[in-house]
Amino acid sequence: MRAGEGLRQNRGAVAVFVMLAAVAAVAMMAGARSNAAPPGQAALSAMTAEEADHLFRNAKPLGDYEEWQKSIDDINAEGKINHGLWTPFTGPPFMQRMVLYSGNDVDITESGNLVRMVMGLKKNFGKWEGNGFLKSFESQQMRFVQSNKNSVLVIPPLEEGNMPLTTDYAKKMLHHYISGGANSIIVCGGPGNVDFINQNFLTLDGSQLLEPAWTRGPYERQVVTEGTPFQTLPVTLPNVNNHAHGVRVSSLDRHAKSFFETGEGGPGGAVSTVFSLPFGKGTMLYVGFDYSSLSEEWVKTLIAALEFAGTKSDETLA
Repeated sequence: MRAGEGLRQNRGAVAVFVMLAAVAAVAMMAGARSNAAPPGQAALSAMTAEEADHLFRNAKPLGDYEEWQKSIDDINAEGKINHGLWTPFTGPPFMQRMVLYSGNDVDITESGNLVRMVMGLKKNFGKWEGNGFLKSFESQQMRFVQSNKNSVLVIPPLEEGNMPLTTDYAKKMLHHYISGGANSIIVCGGPGNVDFINQNFLTLDGSQLLEPAWTRGPYERQVVTEGTPFQTLPVTLPNVNNHAHGVRVSSLDRHAKSFFETGEGGPGGAVSTVFSLPFGKGTMLYVGFDYSSLSEEWVKTLIAALEFAGTKSDETLA
């Protein structure tokens, strides 16, 4: 007998022995289970609660969430099984307190990008991604945003005829966000932004619609700015090459506050370019500049609006 053939026979014998041992082990386990089962019933071997706990003892709860749902603190604390903070100042652990809408209808290279820089939101490797951006009003991110409290959602300038199409479900989430959570929505100026307010907020409850209007300006600071961050702004705001977009003061709700407007003696009545509208526990704030050109006055107005939203949140906590 050759050495090679002997080796193959030995290997075959070992394989047969292993198979027989495995069959015997299965038979013994089956016999044990059948002995434990009631007569006439199949034996069940479900995992116990203790076994399940032991199996998942090293699981990381945050491992199931997407990257945008993790804050920096959450990522650093993954090994500590930390779900993050949820306080009136930080909101849910998966979205920041200031969130910028970043859908396809936003100019992320000029006007929208300027708004992003004023807000202090950083891009992720050159992309508008992360827990400071909201791409869709019907996304999973919006479900987290609507559960936020004392936070700010900013709608940058939108192009007319290219506004985000929102379903009734998305509109309800937007209403829940602003009305139930003491949150603020800041809507910047633009050809389609007044329509965005009308279609997504005022048509549902039968409120009076805002009437878009334009004047040469300037827009004068009103008495109601006293005691607000708008008080520190210049006495007037410029039109800046027709990039300011306003509404007729006569179309504002009686509970609205107009912070900057033209005089009533102008054609068609006064036009407001900065105003607030109350919605339940929250506030809608309109800043009527499309930020397609750089204006120091209007940049400071947006900063004041963000501060104003913060003071409204503080009032709800007092």
